[in-house]
Amino acid sequence: MAFCDVTRLRVLELLQNGEKSATVLQEQIVIGQSTLSHHMKILVESGIVTARKAGKWTYYSICEKGGLYAAGLLRLLTSKDKARAARNVKPNIKDQRRKNMMKPFSIVVDTSCDLPPDYLKEHGIEVIPIPFTLDDVQHNSGGWQEISGKDFYNALRNGGIAKTTQINPDAFIGSFTEYAKQGRDALFILLSGGLSGTYQSSMIALNEVRDSYPDCNIYPVDGMCATALNGLLAMIAVQKREEGYSAEETAALLEEKRHSIFGLFTVDDLMYLHRGGRLSKLSAIGGSLLGIKPVLNMQPDGTLALKDKVRGRTAAFKLMVNQLKQSVSSDRELDTVFITHTDCGDDAQKLAEMVKAAVNVRRVVVILMCPVIGAHVGPGTVTLIFEASITRSEFEANHAAGKK
Repeated sequence: MAFCDVTRLRVLELLQNGEKSATVLQEQIVIGQSTLSHHMKILVESGIVTARKAGKWTYYSICEKGGLYAAGLLRLLTSKDKARAARNVKPNIKDQRRKNMMKPFSIVVDTSCDLPPDYLKEHGIEVIPIPFTLDDVQHNSGGWQEISGKDFYNALRNGGIAKTTQINPDAFIGSFTEYAKQGRDALFILLSGGLSGTYQSSMIALNEVRDSYPDCNIYPVDGMCATALNGLLAMIAVQKREEGYSAEETAALLEEKRHSIFGLFTVDDLMYLHRGGRLSKLSAIGGSLLGIKPVLNMQPDGTLALKDKVRGRTAAFKLMVNQLKQSVSSDRELDTVFITHTDCGDDAQKLAEMVKAAVNVRRVVVILMCPVIGAHVGPGTVTLIFEASITRSEFEANHAAGKK
């Protein structure tokens, strides 16, 4: 297990020259903190690497005894005496996960995730609200508790002004401190750092809370997504928690999975995105010509970009479904496809039927988009959300090649 990953092999290569801090390893390998922690935990538990705490910092070095054990284990596993090998193998990661199941972690999302309330309740997912205002009236829940979707989107159609506010560090400090005091592990799946400062606020808060609770197990994840794209990540987290993954392991997995969660958007009016600072004025004007329907997607860096323009709503849906088919293996059954919309349910249902006819999918969930994202895309938006078989970067490369 310890040697079955190129990142861990790179870590061992760096440690050959002596002890190194987690910060140095992170910088030289160019990976996130949660991902590095996941790999170092495996190396330490295998006995190959030792960890030494010095204040806030952790230093790693290769363990001589662990190296000898690994070499002996390799000889056993490649010998004919399989029974002897089996007796000498240490408990594997599944055994560790079974131990982790004794202490399940909390999953927390912000209101932008657009998961159905029944699903949140069933799986005990907690929600931290992103506030918004409509015509200067504050709505602190971030959802539909204080206003209906119909009233919200009608207000926008009639010239109402909606604004959102990122979750500030103080809100995260309060939440993180409660988890730390209670000794509870928690995974936070948050709105893309490419669209909001919410994730950055969480990291500021985490650094402050760790001053008082250095051993707290709290893991904010930048979903690099919006709306139900983050909902899909939360569903993956639920599944992994049920399988016995720890919060740390799940955070590392989501940081990989997020690159293959796709969101395709078609909107009625790109000027909403421009006013919210999510799209340049030139792109907004160019995509708002009479009869032209723009199609946008989530980029590899978690931002939103205009990709194509077609004439008519049906043509936009066909393009989105075609991109879905191109991004998913033909022999694969999709578990869940989300379609979120901003008060255009009939259009969303039409797209749902097109998806069911085009790919093998277990369920298609159609849901009203929350006001936090709806404020920036405006009424008449429909999104198609799924887990692809390729990454966003691969899709962008294919898209660029197709235009040559």
